[in-house]
Amino acid sequence: MERHPYRPGLSGIVATETEISQIQEGLTYRGYPIDELAREAAFIEVAYLLLHGELPSHEQLADFQTLLIETGSLPLPVIAALQAIPPHIDMMEVIRSGVSLLAHFDPQMEYGVFQSEISNAQYLLAMLPQLISYRYHLVRGSRLIEPNFHHSYAGSFWYMLKGDEPSQLEEEAFNAALIIYADYGLSPSTFAARVVASTGSPLYSAVCSAIGSINGQLHCSSGTAVLDVLQEAVQSGNAEEWVCQEITRGRRVLGFENSHHKPRDPRSAILKSYCVQLADALGQNEMENAADTIEEIMGKIQKVHPRVEWYASRLLHYLGFDPELFTPIFTVSRLVGWVAHIVEQSENNHLYQPLSRYVGMDQRKYKPLPLRS
Repeated sequence: MERHPYRPGLSGIVATETEISQIQEGLTYRGYPIDELAREAAFIEVAYLLLHGELPSHEQLADFQTLLIETGSLPLPVIAALQAIPPHIDMMEVIRSGVSLLAHFDPQMEYGVFQSEISNAQYLLAMLPQLISYRYHLVRGSRLIEPNFHHSYAGSFWYMLKGDEPSQLEEEAFNAALIIYADYGLSPSTFAARVVASTGSPLYSAVCSAIGSINGQLHCSSGTAVLDVLQEAVQSGNAEEWVCQEITRGRRVLGFENSHHKPRDPRSAILKSYCVQLADALGQNEMENAADTIEEIMGKIQKVHPRVEWYASRLLHYLGFDPELFTPIFTVSRLVGWVAHIVEQSENNHLYQPLSRYVGMDQRKYKPLPLRS
């Protein structure tokens, strides 16, 4: 047996210990089941839980909310930068640049040193929805919306993006989506954040690395493509025939796991429940019926479960968000998970430095340039 076995993608390797979330017969945040949190808690409570380790008291929650309100608006130099970036640049690229700029205006920074990573998170929780909202409306030439954190966090973020008040069902569904995406173990973006944090790099550097990762097509940015697949199936007029043809042609149906060994995502049931409620309320059962048909056939023939994007993309579509906002919305949600992992990494640090296996040429002798043919 070889001394250092090769595991592509570090598959099956336990790289760290964590108290933040567990994926085993369900998903828990700090020991609390995700289905209870998604249905009963507000996102800001869950953010506090992930960052501090315990659910907040009334007083702690009020203080946390007050900090968001008193953080203020986007710094003028950041607004100027958002205006200067060409309108065709992808929103996630803009977010990455914007977060990097926000580091220079964080009030917690003194003499070039960040005083508190938790306070950095609170600053970013207030700034990131504003940054996304400003850029989104700027590019469209629509009315810029002033930030308002006097509602729930989900309601405030909704208002900044859409300029109106959500219904009770819409706010509950949006709040649940934010909670569900807040953390999911050592996902690629979270691992990227922890690797950068392990070098002693500042929190903002680690967060920017996570943003770069979450924008990958194999991570959260696949949600837009999943919605395209569903709409194509609906437009075909026969979802069963459509998916069978895709399978026969050997095409991968986006939104599903690529291995039958992967279990069903524990977040799926909650998102599915809200998808059904929203589709009924909007009279958009055609897409929901098509999704059910495709899911059933993929399970029977391919023996694979849907990924979380299969449901999340529909939910945000039913809520009326443009597809280009899907990954930015998930980024706001996942921010608190990233920071919780960065803090945990910093408190019990170990530099990530895995081995690599060389598969290149054997050792060769150097030839001077005149001797090379």
